[in-house]
Amino acid sequence: MTDSNQASLSAHDRLFKLGDADSYNEVVDLFDKYTEQVTQHLPAPMMAMADVTPSQHILDIGTGTGIVALEVARKLGEQGKVVGIDLSDGMLATAKRKADKEKLAAKAEFLKMDAEVLEFEDDSFDNVLSLYALRHFPNPEKAVAEMRRVLKPGGKAVIAVGSRPELFSRDGLAAVFRRLGSIGRRLTGRELAACDFLDELVNKHIPENANSETAEWTGHRHGFTGSVRDLLAAAGFTDINSSWRGQYSVFESPEAFWELQMTFSSLARKRIGQAEESAVNTLKQEFISTCEDVLARKGRLVYQSGAAIISAVKP
Repeated sequence: MTDSNQASLSAHDRLFKLGDADSYNEVVDLFDKYTEQVTQHLPAPMMAMADVTPSQHILDIGTGTGIVALEVARKLGEQGKVVGIDLSDGMLATAKRKADKEKLAAKAEFLKMDAEVLEFEDDSFDNVLSLYALRHFPNPEKAVAEMRRVLKPGGKAVIAVGSRPELFSRDGLAAVFRRLGSIGRRLTGRELAACDFLDELVNKHIPENANSETAEWTGHRHGFTGSVRDLLAAAGFTDINSSWRGQYSVFESPEAFWELQMTFSSLARKRIGQAEESAVNTLKQEFISTCEDVLARKGRLVYQSGAAIISAVKP
């Protein structure tokens, strides 16, 4: 990390990133539990798009509790290595603990580091992977430029971001029909969807404070595939390709549905973490009661997750 790179980060951006990372420390165990449950279908296609081989050196940006990095480590040989970086101390401690438990510590290293100012030499890695991290960065263009810098020529960056499928794709058209059915069920009180449901209640019970809950560039976007492609092209990547993976999860327990949303929603997690206990209790009582009413009508508590996976090559 050069002094000029560090100086280019504003104090606001540094505080946002550290605050965002710290907001996960109290929910690390829940994050690990539900991330394992609802993202287990993503590391394999990411690795396939990156053409990961056993002897490579791989960087996992925004590693969290090591979901992607540990899957990579399981496939690596003695000469291979994966480095996972994150700013959350709690996440990194869990990732290291899991690596030790699986006896993967020799192949998987976890470091506290800012994705927008990577502390690695140029041309250090064969491939760079990143799952659900880019939307947390105030300056994603800097993170993507850093990915390119640390990649070896010919290496690939593979970035997965939460996103709806592109409208006129096969997945997009299927999603439209699913959404129409979902709207009908919601209008008749037979479906609640994460994370919109909890976010609506949080807005009702816990007013917005002065702190930003999401990175500014994510505020007005629903489909991120094109945005990430543009970022990669602007950074000088070529051979940009994308695919989409989705998963539909149904929850039977209102408590589990609460845990999932309180963990994955930045808005809910941050406001609930800073709110008075009485406000949180009132909010949760309404949440649980509404969930129970929906289940009594033979309805569903659902979490529909989708990820655009975009790959690009450093010339």
